[in-house]
Amino acid sequence: MSLLRIVYFSENRIGVSRRHARIGELLSTAITRNRQQQITGALLHDDLWFVQVLEGAPAAVQATFNRIVPDSRHHNVKIITKAMVNKRLFGEWSMGLAMRTPQTEHLFGAHWCNKGMNPGSMSEKNALDLMTALNRQGMLISGLPAKAA
Repeated sequence: MSLLRIVYFSENRIGVSRRHARIGELLSTAITRNRQQQITGALLHDDLWFVQVLEGAPAAVQATFNRIVPDSRHHNVKIITKAMVNKRLFGEWSMGLAMRTPQTEHLFGAHWCNKGMNPGSMSEKNALDLMTALNRQGMLISGLPAKAA
């Protein structure tokens, strides 16, 4: 099965006020929509940036990405990579989520070699390796497992 994988970053425009609640709402909506469309992936964020991977049927992934670009929670959306792949890296996640915190800092720093997220200088490999490491250490969380193949 050919799948589309998009890895992108954007400026985080969710204000400090109610940030955790708004991220929770974003995650809940993403999980519901992604399960319906059999899209899997992960979202990382800190106070300034989002980095996300989306995987699934090409039309569904592209439609999801097209909804993200004008979303007011994102600004200056940039694709790191967009490619057809044969298998999912995050098949167990309708949408995994991790935030840069003191508990995850060692992984963020190891993969991005910086004091703050700077996705503009990040490669696809950096992003996917970080997401995979967070997942292995149980730091990539999600409310619901995916049912996608």
